[in-house]
Amino acid sequence: MASSTAVSGHRYVRSKPYPKHKVDTLNELVEDLQRYETIMLIDLKELPNRVLKEYRYLLRGNSKIKVVKGTLIKIAMEKAYGGVSDEVAQLLRGEIGLLFTNENPFELNRFIARNGVRRFAKDGDIAQFELTIPAGNTGINPGPVLSRFGKMKVPTQIKDGKIWVAKDTVVAKAGDKISADLADILRLLNIKPVFESIRIKAAIVRGKYVIRGEELMPNAEEYRKLIEASAAQAYNLAVNAVYPLPELMPVYIRKAVAESINLAVNALIFTEESAAPILAKAEAQANALASAIASKAPELGIQVSTPQQAQPANPATEEKKEEAEEKKEEKGEEEALGGLSSLFG
Repeated sequence: MASSTAVSGHRYVRSKPYPKHKVDTLNELVEDLQRYETIMLIDLKELPNRVLKEYRYLLRGNSKIKVVKGTLIKIAMEKAYGGVSDEVAQLLRGEIGLLFTNENPFELNRFIARNGVRRFAKDGDIAQFELTIPAGNTGINPGPVLSRFGKMKVPTQIKDGKIWVAKDTVVAKAGDKISADLADILRLLNIKPVFESIRIKAAIVRGKYVIRGEELMPNAEEYRKLIEASAAQAYNLAVNAVYPLPELMPVYIRKAVAESINLAVNALIFTEESAAPILAKAEAQANALASAIASKAPELGIQVSTPQQAQPANPATEEKKEEAEEKKEEKGEEEALGGLSSLFG
């Protein structure tokens, strides 16, 4: 492999081939980029090597971690993907490592966050959660350390030549700064209250799609709302397109039945389902026609029936109402016959 650069009008040509180990590293990177769908960029700044080593162990199997220079990563990406976008090129700057994976980057980032590497606290660390020194035998011999327990307001007593904590005692709340004395006590008690994890700068999917580190841990409630909205949109799209899905068949059947009954009613096709709507429609049209005629020819004595809400029956007056209705019907019939006779002479 040779390299050439134009300098002041002259073209520099590398006379010696690149070292074999660099060529092998580059070829391995290209193979990994083609083999794995996603690469996650790890921020190595101030990251202890033991943390990186622990995650190498945790992620073994379907994922692997490599530490290489950003310039070499860029060259490998150009070979594997045919080019590198400006956004990706910016992310390759600084101290970074590569996490190759075929796992879902969101799920993998959650796994990384939940499996931090524990360590002892140091002076100036921030408590990540409430710290409690439990009651019981500390296994520590009495001595100057008792004054440190006193500073922390941890009640102690001496039993069997050892320091005992009298009761569970909260020594720091989440967000508090850990002092040197507290760090020493926690170390003596073998309590490791600090969790460290690798920090993901971004995930690059298939060399094109970039997911920033802060986007890899979405708010659960917002994520739920997005899923619900997407499901509703997919449902509406499928229904409007009449896409044949087993879940939607009952919807299509109900819609088809309603449209069939509507068609039968409009076409006056009598079926068991359409008979009642057709008769109701005919009655409504007849009442509308009768109402129009009655207003223009009152001498016909046409009575227009209007739907009325049913009233509770009164047994005491039920017979009187029936008699009155019968007389009213008889009178209406006589008037109607008289009106018809006047029309036909």
